[in-house]
Amino acid sequence: MLADAPLPERRAAAGAGGALLLPDPAPSAADPARAVPTRARQVFRSLSAGVVVTDRRGVVLDVNPAYCALVRAGPQALLGRVLQDVVRTAQGRYPLEDVVASLAGGGTAVDEALVRRLDGTSFWAQATVALARVDGREVVVSQLADVDERHRAMAARVHRADHDELTGLRNRTALLDELGRRLAVPGAPLAVLVCDMDRFKVLDATLGRDVADEVLVATARRLLAEVRGGDVVARLGGDEFAVVVDGLSGSAEAAAVETAHRLAGAVRAPVRAGGQEVRCGAGVGVAVAGRGGGRAPDALTVLQEAGTALAAAKASGPGAVRLFRPGMREQALGRLRAENDLRRALERGELEVHYQPVVRLADGERVAFEALVRWRHPRRGLLLPEEFLPVAGECGLDVTVDAFVLEVVLDLLQRRPAARVAVNTCARRFDGTFAREVVDGLRRRGVDPGRLVVELLEHSLLAGDTTTTRELAQLAAAGVRVAIDDFGTGYSALSYLHRLPVTSLKLDRSFVTGLPGDADADRIAAAVVGLARGFGLATVAEGVEDAAQAAHLRAQGWESAQGWFFGAAAPEEHWFPGAGGPA
Repeated sequence: MLADAPLPERRAAAGAGGALLLPDPAPSAADPARAVPTRARQVFRSLSAGVVVTDRRGVVLDVNPAYCALVRAGPQALLGRVLQDVVRTAQGRYPLEDVVASLAGGGTAVDEALVRRLDGTSFWAQATVALARVDGREVVVSQLADVDERHRAMAARVHRADHDELTGLRNRTALLDELGRRLAVPGAPLAVLVCDMDRFKVLDATLGRDVADEVLVATARRLLAEVRGGDVVARLGGDEFAVVVDGLSGSAEAAAVETAHRLAGAVRAPVRAGGQEVRCGAGVGVAVAGRGGGRAPDALTVLQEAGTALAAAKASGPGAVRLFRPGMREQALGRLRAENDLRRALERGELEVHYQPVVRLADGERVAFEALVRWRHPRRGLLLPEEFLPVAGECGLDVTVDAFVLEVVLDLLQRRPAARVAVNTCARRFDGTFAREVVDGLRRRGVDPGRLVVELLEHSLLAGDTTTTRELAQLAAAGVRVAIDDFGTGYSALSYLHRLPVTSLKLDRSFVTGLPGDADADRIAAAVVGLARGFGLATVAEGVEDAAQAAHLRAQGWESAQGWFFGAAAPEEHWFPGAGGPA
């Protein structure tokens, strides 16, 4: 018996799990539980650690209750049986014979594995194995400890490191790791799709972070629902997501672009967030990578190519999809240079404000001006808004540009008492402070609020946007007039007219270009002016370039118009040559 064995042998057995007192080994499988001294048996059975004694082949000679509780099996299910056939790991049989062979020189072996209990459940266990001699016979002593909680905590830490906390999707680092592994394995081409939500910054600024987060979570679920089981969806950060589409068959590029359009359509559908319906489309950039062997494409390079294609898609308008082409790199570099130049332009005072007249169609009298920003570039000359405002919007400088224009206009209104000016404002300016900023600026300069018109693009409005509604109401209450610019190009126009304190509508120039010969444009222009009359709103038509268009709009009932026919935008001194009012 082990209790009577020499002290070194008892210590060897104890090395399997601390103060361990083993029973006598069973003489045969036919009598696996031969009685042992009462004291030794009591100690063995009372151990809190799960201990099992086997021969070198793994046949169970004895087992204590703690071990039976861990594997959820009674002693009769274990005694006399090969332990690896009863209690298996997630990888199959535990390699006991290999472990025993490694212990020929003494010591213990410690290993961790996912153990399957007899009832079908699993848990992470740490097995400590040692050899001992009892009555001249060598036995294997294994102690089993439940380390499931530690593994769950470690798995949770790994998950947090590799996954986005908000959406549960993989993060950028995990995506690059997975993409790199897939690119290294020869096979069918794969594609990386990067999508960025349209107007998300407006949503975040106007509806708040909580609603924006709800939209992000809903978007993540939609993307997951649209991909196949082997594809990967990740959140790169902010409102940017990436999808790895693997195993493309047929025309890989065509299949990838088709998938991109499907994803864009899923994101474009209305989302219920914060108790209201919100719409946010998405632009998608696509990069296809072959895996035909040889040097594998670099994961970061493929992701960057998809990002470059995304930039081209965003520049093309909301909801666009673009496939990466090598020439896009130069375009992207050009946009980056433009962004850097624009930042320097703001610092150096290279932006200036020009004014385009608004005339009354009935008599041609000039009644107001629209303030339009220009960039006097040191190398490229005078740049129009469409050449730099898209870049400003993408890099977040549109708010700074708008703030600059507003200050210039307020100063002009102070100097020119007879002037009335409309100023364009991006939706992100409506952050809860804009109305107060405008009203305070007017008050400091002693300017009548009725001489300022704040114009907001229709497509930048959001249904249910309480912050914008509140700010526009504050402006209207102070006497500032509110106009919807580019009317007819956005969403839910009637709901805006009903909900917002609008005083005038501006017909988008795209509906004026075809007049008077374009029947569709004619019907739209007539419908809009009729709608405005119904709501009691003033009307302005943009983009009038000739007398025929002006006459046609006047006949339809449009009150005012602006465009090249009445005068191009020009600096203040052109329209206000003296100290008085408009020339």
